[in-house]
Order: sequence, then structure tokens, then C-alpha cells
Amino acid sequence: MPNTKLLPQSFASDLGWSEVCRLAESLFQANIEKLQKDRPALVGVVVFATSFVTGRLEISYRSTSADQLSNVTCHDYSVGEFTQIQLYGELSLAEIEEIQSSLEFSASVLGRYPHQQMGIRTISNIPSIIYHAAELDGKWTLLYANEALTEMFGFPVSQFIGRHAKQQAIDFIHPDDRSSVLTGYSFARSTRNEVCLSYRIIDQEGKVRHVSEKVNYQKVLGRYQSFSEIWEKNADKNDQAFNVLDQLEDFTHDISLQTGQEFINHFGLRIGQLVNVDRVILCSKTKPKWWATWLIASQAVKEPNFHFRETDEQLYAKPRWDIATNPKDEFTKLLYGGYRYFSVLPIQDEHEQISAALVLCADTPIGNKEYISNLIKLFGVRVLREITQCESKERQEQQNKLLTRQKHQLTQLVTLLGELDNVSDEAEFLSRCQHSFQSAFELSELEWLLWDSGDWLRCKKQLIPNKYWYKETVLVTEPTEISYLDHCRRTDELTAVKNTQQLYWPVGRSHAGFLVLRLKFCQSLPDEEVIQFSKNAIHLALQGLSQRKVLRRQAMRDSLTSLGNRSQLHAWMISSLPSQTQSALMLFDLNRFKEINDSFGHQFGDKLLREIGPRIDQSLRGETYYLSRLGGDEFALFYPNISRGGALEKAAMLHEALAQPYVIDQLTFQVEASVGVSFFPQHGADGHELLRCADVAMYASKSTGQPVTQYNTDLDTSTPHKIAVLSELDEALKSGQLSVVYQPLMDTKSGQTGGLEALVRWQHPEFGYLSPAEFIPISEMGEGIRKITDFVIRDAFSNINHWRELVPELQVSVNISPRVLLNQNFPQYIEALLEEYNVDGHSIVMELTESTLLVDPGRAIEIINSLASLNIEVEIDDFGTGYSSLSYLKQLPISALKIDRSFVADLLSDASDEVIVSSTIKMAHSLGLKTVAEGVEDEVTLVRLMRLGCDIIQGFYYAKPMPVNQVWAWLERNR
Repeated sequence: MPNTKLLPQSFASDLGWSEVCRLAESLFQANIEKLQKDRPALVGVVVFATSFVTGRLEISYRSTSADQLSNVTCHDYSVGEFTQIQLYGELSLAEIEEIQSSLEFSASVLGRYPHQQMGIRTISNIPSIIYHAAELDGKWTLLYANEALTEMFGFPVSQFIGRHAKQQAIDFIHPDDRSSVLTGYSFARSTRNEVCLSYRIIDQEGKVRHVSEKVNYQKVLGRYQSFSEIWEKNADKNDQAFNVLDQLEDFTHDISLQTGQEFINHFGLRIGQLVNVDRVILCSKTKPKWWATWLIASQAVKEPNFHFRETDEQLYAKPRWDIATNPKDEFTKLLYGGYRYFSVLPIQDEHEQISAALVLCADTPIGNKEYISNLIKLFGVRVLREITQCESKERQEQQNKLLTRQKHQLTQLVTLLGELDNVSDEAEFLSRCQHSFQSAFELSELEWLLWDSGDWLRCKKQLIPNKYWYKETVLVTEPTEISYLDHCRRTDELTAVKNTQQLYWPVGRSHAGFLVLRLKFCQSLPDEEVIQFSKNAIHLALQGLSQRKVLRRQAMRDSLTSLGNRSQLHAWMISSLPSQTQSALMLFDLNRFKEINDSFGHQFGDKLLREIGPRIDQSLRGETYYLSRLGGDEFALFYPNISRGGALEKAAMLHEALAQPYVIDQLTFQVEASVGVSFFPQHGADGHELLRCADVAMYASKSTGQPVTQYNTDLDTSTPHKIAVLSELDEALKSGQLSVVYQPLMDTKSGQTGGLEALVRWQHPEFGYLSPAEFIPISEMGEGIRKITDFVIRDAFSNINHWRELVPELQVSVNISPRVLLNQNFPQYIEALLEEYNVDGHSIVMELTESTLLVDPGRAIEIINSLASLNIEVEIDDFGTGYSSLSYLKQLPISALKIDRSFVADLLSDASDEVIVSSTIKMAHSLGLKTVAEGVEDEVTLVRLMRLGCDIIQGFYYAKPMPVNQVWAWLERNR
């Protein structure tokens, strides 16, 4: 069942709004019940109809409990300016639009209904009968009538109202006129036109009266309602009492759409127009003797609002009309606008307390006082409610502004604290604090004060990030200010001077002295908790800065020589290179230092290393340079702003200075240095690349015996070209530049294909074909080798099952680098791929070099055993070129040894190579291993290997590596 509630209750009791609610039920009940019956997904409907004159009318229709409604989707939309409808349920957009359309008309009528009723029901003592009736349950029911009905019919109004009324107005119509009146009603209902009827009624005493009736009908959802007026024919229809009804109805309709300050403005200006006054003032009481204006308008022009104090407390205690103003009083002229008369109409709240007042000013006395009084009585509570809502809104806005300001302040200060964690310089620390304070707070003044040697000093200039910011100061002499500052220093507490909006903020100790920041605010002081939090945080941040300075010095300095270390060198270059046009980096180490260190002990070697810095300082006195010890006996010297020729000259001087004899512990000896030089920007754009190039040059100097060597690309095996190509690896994998080719391995006994080796190729769009020897070694220095290996393995796994349909025992070999194999998760990775591609481990062979086993023998053995548990075979590639012990051949589940092509190539011409190949084959067979010979390119070599007992042949003699699309045809020919 529908649940109807009216807010506030006072209006229901004063104006009979229970009948209004009942009518609203009739408008919506049938429609909504039909909707819920037709649409099971529609759980409930809530209709909110708001009357801005009488308060809030809330009508709720639900087919389930509110708890259940809270768990379903709510579709929310508005109809017109008055009504909001919420639909609960899982509905499609088309269904929502259809429901909205079906409810829209009745909702809009409900929105219009209140102010129409208000206009009719407000006058109870005019000679006209004002009544409202509606068709409820198929029967016409009187919902409202004023007291004029009692005067005309002789019975109390209450006997005519409601479904169970004791009296029916139709019974008082003269029997001869009743039929024509009912016909007139039917005509009005069918045409929706206003109809005027003339007929006779017989009152309680049997007296016949001639009356006129103006009838208005509306039809909503099949139900009719009537708004009508009846008056005696001998009454003067032009009487002011009748005009009041029209004026009041217009007035009610005019202001019904307004709320808040707009309602207050419109209400005051409308009254000024109705009663023809020159100035309207609407004010409310804020505290004893103090009032705040909400509207001041002269000749319909609004003026700024203000607060004023009224000493005469009785002036606003009761209605006062046409009080003469005092033209000599300036306050009177300000408030009443210089008009001759003003009238005061107090406005009482629901508890009959005077909370506001309407003041009307004019040069002539006001007429129609009763009408104005009725308006105040009628709309007074509404005016007070709107004023209360405006006050609440203003308080909320002020609170929101305060919260927004505090949020901005906290955001600025939290951001500052984050920035201060990365600051390494005290001047920058203070500068950022100053900038953040100016951004967070509205300040009129900001200055720094410091305590030094018993005096307080004020910094003269605006703080800038300069380490000598505190040099220009003046002495503080004002005793009051000194007392504030001393209190800050003694207690380390914030000191607020509220009457001047000042705050003395103790920041803490710095290298300049104890710091205090004086802030003067344009408005009130900030929230104390915000400032206290910030003060404590910044104090800790300043302590953190001091600790970071110590840690930074420790981190950026070499503990043995007190020179900069590698990190300090890069920091110097990062800060210097962006502003440089040419610079040089010299890298050097001491020749024969290891022999000296081993012969005389580390303590002697340390003393020698400590001699390097002072000797270079003496040699390059007055020059700008940065010297670092990178480790051991290796040093780097960075020279900013120096030409190539100048740098080489300085390098020669450096070599000569270091070659001079050293006297340590009464021993005289001589060492020399090998110096490598790289140049910015020719050899690199950053410190890392310059250091790499200088390192290449230094080792070239050491190997050639030259004192100084400058870098050139001929010295570098890792050319920028190769590094640039490597940086394009990800794009190459995505765009298909990399591919996998397969080279057959032939069984010497059967003459058939025994396996395939997967080999990667790179066809670069700019540099053309790149040999694996160019990019594989470089890729092994980073993560590139993992990506390449993954690419090759996935290609092999995706094809192996297809090929084994022709050759069931076919195996595919994949080369695995140390960086990939020694990853602890490599076996799990391979196991997952076997499962993903449904590949048998017997079909895969992993080829490892001897150097792979040398990197970490223990881990290598563990991982190879894990691969063996997956039935994957392991072969040793390039056997004979490594330096490992042969003991691993007994410890590992190895299936074959691949003899390196360097031994196979000269097999026929070099007896030593033939001995090596022969012994390798015999050793492998004795251990139960197969042998694979690489690089077989002619028949003579093939025959010789077969006589020596080699099991598998690989080389151009049989086939070159071929793309995937050619493998199937090869297998068909050679299976």
C-alpha cells in the first residue's frame, strides 16, 4: 500500500494538507500499481513532489521493504521543476523512458497543485465561498471550503468535508435549478473551460438566496477536481475582498518557484510593488541588539547588505506604522534611505519569538495595512525558514572555504615535505620552505631572523638559493619582538601575536645560527593543528638534511684518500656537462702497483695511493678539475671547459707528475701511470659513456706502452653502432626482423637426418644482415639474450611436433647462454613451455658451451640435472676450446660433445688437429657419449671423420641453415 507523508506537520494541521495527500494518492496509485504489475523488474517507485510555498510533500510507493530497496539499482530523474522520481529495479533504458512518460503528466500536476491550493485557501473571511472538490472513488468529495460556506448554508464547514461528510452542498441547491447546475458542471468538465452559473440555494432557515458560481475543472488520470468560487448576486464582485484573492493568488504563484536568497529578494521586491513603497528592508536578529539585513532595495534597486545595532529594543517588538524618521541622524538616513516614514512589521517564528522584521519606507503613509499584515502572517514562517537555510548555507560555505583552505595548506606542506627529502643544500631547503609558505598561506610579510652570538639579526634581502644568503642582515632592536624571538629559541614553540595576525615560527638550527621565520597573514591565523604539524615536520626535515649531508659526504667520498668516488664523479659530470661545449675525462692507473702492494704490504700501498691527490693538486694548482678514486689504483680526472689539445697537454703533465719518485717509509721508488682520455661531446653525451671510452683508451695505453692514449673507435670492440643496434632489439622482435633458421645434422651410419639446430638471424632494415657474432655477445650483457632465447625456443617448440610426423625420433638443438641457463627459474620456464606446446622433452637438446659451466659449476650442475628430469638432453658445444676440468663429463647427464669447427677445418692439413679430434671421439665413446663435428664443408673431410668414428655431421657439405618453410621438404628427401 502507498505510504504518504507530509513535511512539515504544522502545515498539514494548519491548512488541511491530509486531503492534498489523499488527492496525490489518487493521482499516482492506479498508474504505479499497473506499472509494477506489468514489469516484475520494477521493484519500487518513489515520487518526491516539492512545494516551495508549503514545504515538502513526499509520496512513496513501494511493493517491498526499504531494506530490500537498498540492494537494487536506483534510476533517478526529474520531471519539471517540482518532482523527482526514483525507480528501483533492473530496467532497460527503453523501459525507464516509457515509465517516465507515463508518470510525467501526473507528476507535473502534483507540482502545480500546492500553490493553486494555497491561493484559494488563504482567505477565510471574504464573502465568497472558496471550495475545492475532487472525484474520489466515483463520488464528488469536498476537500476544502472557507468559513463563508457556514455563513451561507448555516452548517459548520467540517460537516461538508471528506468522504463521510454529513452534508452535501448539492442538497442546498433549489430543486428547480439543480438539473441546470449539474448540466453546467458537466459542460465545464467536458470542455475544461471556466463556466459561470447563476442559481438559487435554500439555507438552513429556508431562505432563498440568489448566487453566482465560477467553476474551473481539471482532469487527471480520469479523475476530476474542481476549484470554484460562489458569491451572492447582491455582493459587489469588484469589492476589494475579491480583488485580494486574485492578487494573492498571483503573488503566491510568482514567488512559489524561488528559494533561498532569491526568494527573499523576490518576496521583498514583490511586496514593495504591491503596496507601492519606496524602500524595502528585510532583516533578521543575529544576537541581542544586532540585526543583519538580507534585502535592502530602494526603487527596486538592491543595495549592499550590512549589520547594524538597534539600541531601541522595543522598536521591533510589535507592528509599528508610519513612524517619522529623523533627517538629521546619519544612521537613520543610511538605514531608511532618507524617506520620511518607515513601518516595522515583526516576523515571528513557530514559537512566537520575533526573529526577523520587514521594514517599509516611503514619503507617504502606507495604505492597505491589513493586507500587508495578512501577507506577513501567511509567509512569515516561510521567510524565516529561507533565512535560516541561507544562514546555514553561508555557514556551510564558510566551513567549506575553511576546509578547502586547510586542504590546500596541507597539500602544499605535504608536497613540500616530499621535496625536502631530496634537497641536499640548506639554502635550497629554506628557499623551498619560503616558496611553499607563500603559496599555502595568504601572507602580507615573510622574513627570516637568526640568532647568532647573542644577537637577533633580520635578513635584509629576499631569500635566494645562495649559500651566503645570511650575510646581509640588520640588528633587531625592538624589545617586544626580541621577547617573542627569545621565547621561540628557548621553548622551540610557535609564538602567535593574534592582534597583528603574526606568527613566529622556530625552524631550527642551521649553519648560520638558530632560525626563526616571521609570517604576517592577510586574514586570520591558520589552523593551529596544521601549523603545529608543519612545524614539527619541517624541524625533522632540517635535522634530516644535516644527517644527509654527513651521509652524502660519506657516500660520495673515498674513505682512504678523501677524494671523490665514482658516484661523486658522475654527480660532478651530470651538473657540469649540460653547460659545457667541450670537456675531457682522463682515466689512469698505476703501473706495477700490484707488485708494490704484494711486496711491501697493503699498508704501504695505501700510503702510496694517498700521495696521488696532493701530487696532482700541486701539479695542476689553480686549475678547475675534479679528481676521484674509482677503486684500487684507478683514478679519474674530469676537466670542464678544455679543448682537445689542452686536454692532451694536461694529460702529459699528469703522466710526468705521477712518474716523479715517491718517498714512503724512507724508501724511494718510482711508478708510472697509463692515461686514457675521452672527449665530450665527441665520444659521449654523458659521464657513463665518457668513462667507458676513457677506459678503452687507458687499456690501449697500457698494452702499447704509450703514456697517454686518446680514444678512437678503432680501439673499441663494442662500437656505438653495435650498441645502437642492440637498443632496437625489442622493435626488431615485434616487427619480424629476427627469424629462426634450421641446419640439419646428419647421422653418419644411416645417412639420414638425425636432428636440426635452431639458429637466430637478424635482417636489419638499415644495416642489412647482422651476424649473430655481432649482436649475441652484446645482448648477453643485458636482458636481450633472454628475449632472443625465448623467441628461438618458442619457434622450435611450435614446429617440432609437425616435423616429427615425418621423422619420429627427430631432435631440435637450441643454444643456451650462461645468463639464461643459470637463472634459477629456467627449468620451470622450460617445463611450462613443454606443457604449453605439448612437446616431449626427448625431442629437445640444449647446447651449452664449456664456459657456461665455468661461471657457476654448482648451480650449472643442479639446473642441468633438473632439465634431465624433463627428458631433455644436453650437449657440450665448442668442445676443446674451454678451460674447464673434464671432471664435469662424469657428473652431468650429457648426451654428446660437439667438436669445434676450428679443429675440423684443418683436420687434413694439421696433424695436431687430427689427434685432438680422434682422441675426443675415443674419449666420448668410452664415456657413452656421441660426437658431433661442426663446419664440415667437403667430402674428403666427411670421409675422414667417418673413419675416425664421428657419429653426427653438421656443415655446408650437407646443407646450409634453411628457413622454416623449407624444412618439411628437406625432411621428406632425407628421412
